[in-house]
Parts: sequence; C-alpha cells; structure tokens
Amino acid sequence: MPIETPTLARPSGPSRKQALLGAVLFDVGGTLMRGRPDVSPRELSLAQLVARFGPREWYGSLLDADLLTQMLADDPAEPMRQRTLEMVRRWLEAQAVSSEPVDLDELRRVAVVRGSVSGELAPGARDALVWCREHRLRTVLVSNTLWSASEDFLSDLGALGLEGLVDGVVTSHSAGFRKPHRAIFEAALAIAGVQARDAVMVGDEPYQDVFGAQQLGMRAVWLRPPEPRPRPVGEPSGFAVTPDAQIESLAEVGEVLERWLR
Repeated sequence: MPIETPTLARPSGPSRKQALLGAVLFDVGGTLMRGRPDVSPRELSLAQLVARFGPREWYGSLLDADLLTQMLADDPAEPMRQRTLEMVRRWLEAQAVSSEPVDLDELRRVAVVRGSVSGELAPGARDALVWCREHRLRTVLVSNTLWSASEDFLSDLGALGLEGLVDGVVTSHSAGFRKPHRAIFEAALAIAGVQARDAVMVGDEPYQDVFGAQQLGMRAVWLRPPEPRPRPVGEPSGFAVTPDAQIESLAEVGEVLERWLR
C-alpha cells in the first residue's frame, strides 16, 4: 500500500490550496527505466563513435571522464547548470586533441545510447502512463542526462512501446540545468500547460525529484529505490526531505493520484 507522509515546510512557491491535478511528471532512469545487466552502455557508445567517426584513441577516455563533477563545479553561482558541450570542448583541449575536426553536437548525438537498447521499462511503468492517459492527465518525462537531448528520448518512445502515452520530454542537456534546479521543472510544466500546484512529480531521488518538485509548489511521490541508494552527484551530505507520498512500485501510482483527483 502507498504510504501517505506528512510534508516538510516548503520553500516559497505557489499555494496548493485550490490545486486541480492536471499533469504528472516522471523521472526516467531508476523510475520508468532500468538498465539491463547484460548490456554495457559504454561499449555501445564506443562502437557507435568508431562506426561514425572512425577509430580514435581518446574515445574511451572521454566516456570515462567525470565530466559531471567538473560541470557542477564550473559555475558556483548556478551549481546545477549543465553545459555538456563546453565540458567536452575543454576536455579535448586538455587532451591536446582539439585540433581533430569533429562537430561537438554530432559527437554528443552519436555517443547517445538509446534507452530501448541499453535498458527496459520498469515493472508497472507502461501501466502507470496508461492510467494517467485514461484519467486525462498530461505526462512529461523529466530526466537528468549527460549526453541525451529531449529529442533523443522522444524519438525512442515508439521502440519503448510508449508512443501516444507521453506529451513531452525535458532532459537536463536540453534545459541547460539539472534537477533539482527549478528551470528544468518549469520547462516540463510549460509543456504540460499547468501550474506547479496542479502537477505531481514521481521519481526515485529525494534531492533531485522530491525536493526539486516541492520547491516549486508541486506534490512529489517518492518511489523508494532498493538499498543501498547511491548518493547522486550534487546531493548535499545529510540531505533529507519528506515526500507527499511514498510508494514501493509504480503499480501504486494510480492509487495515490486517484486520491488527489478526488
């Protein structure tokens, strides 16, 4: 059974007193999607780069580089700002390979491994989206990614069996900010066409998904991940937040949302 939990005092945001549920935002990795243990995204990405640009010695080192940590430290005033192509450019310069002719955005696109190839839908994911569609709720996917743009996810929906069930996708690469920054949520709300108080976020990360949504005045449902839960890059040490509801599987999403629809 989903567990309703009390909420902490929110940062300032829109009042939810007259909220009318109109949209559900879903996290992707760890929520709607999970990786396949028999597939190595790194090796797939490497093979794609070689097939497109020919063999180059630095591909593997680039894929292994901790660009995310560097990126989040790059702009102290906006620590969740994401500039993947700028970080790649700097990395290439540092490795003295910047003279090799390569279009950085094409390099990024080629490095993307489609979710339908490297992963699979989590149990109950499609049913949760179908439930939202049947109840006339707009659905938008909101994902922190390093390489993938929103259009990369959109073009993969058919292969995942989700065509017609998702109204839009926002990735951190396309938004230019990572969750929990308000900008990525605001982009998703604009697609959904609702105010923050009329939307719900469903995700497995307390900092990125729950806190990120609540700071705008949205409700947030925490999908409890299996233990141990690795702390994502950027999450403050000792961070804690209280979700509006907690579930153990996506099969419970409908039960939680139906109470709020009433």
